[in-house]
Amino acid sequence: MRTFYSPIDDVHGALKAVVQSCERSLVLAIYGWDDDELAGIVAGILDNPAIHCQITLDKSQAGGVHERALLTKYRAEMESNSVAIGTSEKSAIMHRKMGVVDGLWRISGSTNWSDSGETKQDNELTIMRNTAACAEARAVLDLEHTSILTRMKHTRAYDVVGTTGAAVGAHTSPFAMSS
Repeated sequence: MRTFYSPIDDVHGALKAVVQSCERSLVLAIYGWDDDELAGIVAGILDNPAIHCQITLDKSQAGGVHERALLTKYRAEMESNSVAIGTSEKSAIMHRKMGVVDGLWRISGSTNWSDSGETKQDNELTIMRNTAACAEARAVLDLEHTSILTRMKHTRAYDVVGTTGAAVGAHTSPFAMSS
């Protein structure tokens, strides 16, 4: 286990190294996500049919200008995987900054995946190689992801990459947002 402290340590480099190591599965729940380089790496993973990829994003953050641009840029890759955008079970922000890579590496901490979160703010990022911790985290991440997907199917959903807020026809688009 290693903890990295922003802005002292190379938090971006640590995130990049562990995400690039992905060979079988990547499960993420990320509150703030506007790091172009990490988004490009994740897009490559999303585009690989041999890798299971599941991403859960916060509705309020995913609607930001930079986040929208990233979601639009990688829309094709995301549509072939499971991407849920919504809120917590209690309709508050989905504030996790956690991931599980290949069931081996758990990423957690206060760091948003952004330039300011990784290099300017006082944040911490803990990366541990522990299959038991990964299994526990994965169970929680899967539960939260499924909850958002379920609420997306049962509520009016909106297209996160659209600018008009038009309702998504089937309410199952991975870009739909739950309320």
